[in-house]
Amino acid sequence: MPHYEQVWHAISARKHTLESIVDGIKNRKSGIQDENHEIEEKMIHRLNQIEAEAKDMISYCEQTENALRKEI
Repeated sequence: MPHYEQVWHAISARKHTLESIVDGIKNRKSGIQDENHEIEEKMIHRLNQIEAEAKDMISYCEQTENALRKEI
């Protein structure tokens, strides 16, 4: 089933990209300590939202990868 393998590789690449985004968000959150306090709180809140969304997408990618493994 070559099609499943192509999809699996595409999903794996997307998952890797999302994991990089999560790592970048964590680094950014640790680096905004010196900014305006109100802006800092808003930015951290938004970064937390983006991180949660990315983690949800990673979870979905993992579920899809597992389903595709069964098909391959």
